Amino acid sequence: MNTRWLLQSFDDCPEILRSDASPAWLGPAEQRRLAGFKVEKRRCDWLLGRWTAKKLVQHYLEETRGERPALAELYIGTDPDGAPYVARCEGEGGWGDLFERLPVSLSISHSHGVAFCGLIERAGLGMHFPAARSPSLGCDIELVEPREMCFVKSFFTEKEIAMLHAAIERADLFATAIWSGKEAVLKALRRGLRLDVRCIACLLEAAPTPTQEWRPFQIDLDEQLSAQFPGAWSGWWRLHGQHVLTMAVFA
Repeated sequence: MNTRWLLQSFDDCPEILRSDASPAWLGPAEQRRLAGFKVEKRRCDWLLGRWTAKKLVQHYLEETRGERPALAELYIGTDPDGAPYVARCEGEGGWGDLFERLPVSLSISHSHGVAFCGLIERAGLGMHFPAARSPSLGCDIELVEPREMCFVKSFFTEKEIAMLHAAIERADLFATAIWSGKEAVLKALRRGLRLDVRCIACLLEAAPTPTQEWRPFQIDLDEQLSAQFPGAWSGWWRLHGQHVLTMAVFA
């Protein structure tokens, strides 16, 4: 399964930081959504996430179909459960002009001025209907920072806590990676933080040194959640500067 991903920062699209910015790469429906933001940080994060997703989808279409649509022709919407999707549009993004919802699972995350977007192909998507559950991708980016023990005890499983004790010299890194992995799994499940995250265990192999390359991690669901979501999981994580990136795929 080919997973594509892209990182972008405000340096890649500095116009986002202008408070009066109304980028031409947004379609009309997205422009209306942008106008509804009242908090500057949320506006900037939303714009950076949309920019990153559109650039990734544009690369994907160029690679797989030999097409390079204008960014404004790519509409990044959200299903009722909050999961993002992408559609090709006529009239550069007018909501009434959607003509093709792309057969991909898309996930967007952002942290401290960096956006991370991932994409995998999926089959059998209709034009106006939410995607089937499988395969489903969740992506997350987190800044590496200390996690208080009360946080760890509240949200981590016993196996995860034992892993942190075994890697005490890099506890901040692994605690961040575990939490990020849980976030990615929740996105792949399309559940957000509506679940008790202790139903999910993300178990990482302690590398001799922190790695800037993708490494697998194990994803275990508790019995009840496994019965509700039967299928196979694969997880991947890596460092990027001071950030941890994670991807979880449910198929």
